[in-house]
Amino acid sequence: MHLLPYCSACRCADSQDEHGRWNNYHDDHDHEGHPIDWGQWAITGNDHEFGGQGNPDTGDDFWGAPDLDHTNSHLREALTHWLQHLRENVGFTGWRFDFAKGYAAKYIKEYVENSGATDNLNVGEMWVDLDWKDGGELDYHQDAARQRLCNWVDECQARSTVFDFVTKGILQEAVRHCQYWRLADGKKKAPGLIGWWPSKAVTFVDNHDTGSTQKHWPFPSDKVTQGYAYILTHPGMPCIFWEHFFDWGDNARNEILALLKVRKDAGL
Repeated sequence: MHLLPYCSACRCADSQDEHGRWNNYHDDHDHEGHPIDWGQWAITGNDHEFGGQGNPDTGDDFWGAPDLDHTNSHLREALTHWLQHLRENVGFTGWRFDFAKGYAAKYIKEYVENSGATDNLNVGEMWVDLDWKDGGELDYHQDAARQRLCNWVDECQARSTVFDFVTKGILQEAVRHCQYWRLADGKKKAPGLIGWWPSKAVTFVDNHDTGSTQKHWPFPSDKVTQGYAYILTHPGMPCIFWEHFFDWGDNARNEILALLKVRKDAGL
């Protein structure tokens, strides 16, 4: 078994300003010996909640933390040095880009290339919204959502894969309501990103945000192994959630192991 460590790249403020807003980033020195002292200038100018004074945001806003101004070359250089340190001195291989829709995907390309991770797996958390009908029923057609994932991969010039939130959303509705007709699109292909661009799709059943203790968008708990039966027998790069494998007991773990063996034996 060949294991490689990946880092979830996320930088949070570590102190508050005089108004109680978490918008200061301090470190005695970066990994080249330069002091880090980021303030409101490093936060996008339209992030008023955190008093940002930088340029306009290039992506979606996130209410829970400041949006860094990735257009600022000084900030990008510091972030790149940090990623280089994590690769060269700590030993991480590639990156999971947290809240990747919070800034333009072209910066993903820069961070991957300049940190030396071009030839390794990188993945973006591009959580796209699906289309729903009035009354809360998932629409059968989700081409708009998977096109947004394709656009993101295109914009970073394919330097990163992306989590296939479209497959997750369709799959959990299909197993929850026994609506297995959802698992083929109008052209009889898989309905998520794996039906269009499987080499750039990272599939999953749940993660620390959608399931676990947060449960923002959980897979039906009694159908989890059905979810793994699907993603482990289909294209894409499947992820196994730590809790499902290590914390859910022997039955769940043994079913996942059996499915992994099937995938390996098939040469996928």
